Amino acid sequence: MVEGHDDKKFGTKAVHSGTNPVGGGVNTPVFLSSTYHLTEDRYAGWAAGAQHTMLYSRLSSVNSEAVAAKLVALEGAEDAEVFASGMAAISTTLLGLLSSGDHIIASSDVYGGTYGLLTQDLPRFGIEVTMADMRDPSSYEAAIKDNTKMIYVETLTNPVLKVCDLEAMANLAKQYDLISVVDNTFASPWGCNPIKFGFDLVIHSGTKYLGGHSDLIAGLVAGKKELIAQIFPKKVHFGGAADPHMCYLLERGMRTLHVRMPTHTSNAEELAKRLSNHHMIESVNHISLPENMDFELAKKILPKGSGMLAYVVKGGDSAALEFMRTLKLSLEATSLGGVESLVECPFNSSHMFVPDDIRQEAGVVPGFVRMSVGIEDVEDIWSDINQALKAVESLLITHS
Repeated sequence: MVEGHDDKKFGTKAVHSGTNPVGGGVNTPVFLSSTYHLTEDRYAGWAAGAQHTMLYSRLSSVNSEAVAAKLVALEGAEDAEVFASGMAAISTTLLGLLSSGDHIIASSDVYGGTYGLLTQDLPRFGIEVTMADMRDPSSYEAAIKDNTKMIYVETLTNPVLKVCDLEAMANLAKQYDLISVVDNTFASPWGCNPIKFGFDLVIHSGTKYLGGHSDLIAGLVAGKKELIAQIFPKKVHFGGAADPHMCYLLERGMRTLHVRMPTHTSNAEELAKRLSNHHMIESVNHISLPENMDFELAKKILPKGSGMLAYVVKGGDSAALEFMRTLKLSLEATSLGGVESLVECPFNSSHMFVPDDIRQEAGVVPGFVRMSVGIEDVEDIWSDINQALKAVESLLITHS
């Protein structure tokens, strides 16, 4: 992999680690080559497993290597792999490390695609899944069996934004010799480094904060070298390779992560305060609010804050939909982590295929809105939210 800058601060690593300029340029150029000249060194790399050898772009490429090296630096990992999507990273990691007869402990309060993988696909391959409470490490411990091999969590759950006690979960995994895997997408490496808390593997949807501009689809996993080496052959077999041009865009986005994230988080904190005092809002979930049940834990896990915000609009799902569709600045769209503000109701988007009782138990109640707060001027975002809430209030009064 490209040499990093281990002695530098986060911002310097974001800009320089992994970047592989040629010909006097300052960026890694796009290497649109599906295959590479087979030299003696590359034949040797092929024989050794080929993980970081330039042979064929379905295995790795100059551009994917640059991204992997940058993530290694930002997460403090030993190694990393890049995939065509976040779900490719998640499914390849789980299927690469779990076999028929193994048992994994996760939570129903996860991304909808992950929930589907856990509840529909893994059981088809003979992999047993138990759902526990991500907020309660003791519930994970109670679910451990003789065949348990892995625990799976999210740093900040999607979409309810519960904070996981990563240190306690990592210690639990070590105590029982389990592989610990965390989806760190909602936090980003700027917000949290789970490896420092003891996690074995960290997954990201690069589509989100790492890319940062809503113009690519990507996935990544970083962590222990021996585990990444087990995942790599499954990436080759399953075909979830990262396109070189996408990797170019992803590396470009990662270079400004440390500049974008403070604005995402400060904007979200300000909006959370204002929404919590608005009469059309039933509840607000943001880790900066003292009344948030994860407020103290977040000081340890996410001390820099979060750009993700959730709130419940009075009047139920119909009112929440009307609210979103009255917004003029923030766009009703799935995904998150881009420079623009996005809103969605999980019940008809990211968690549409999660059973209603599971959604509600997790906290996705009628009127629930998840917001990815962008880096626009916060006063403009608030003005837009305020006018939309006024419109919903008028509509509810008319129909009452």
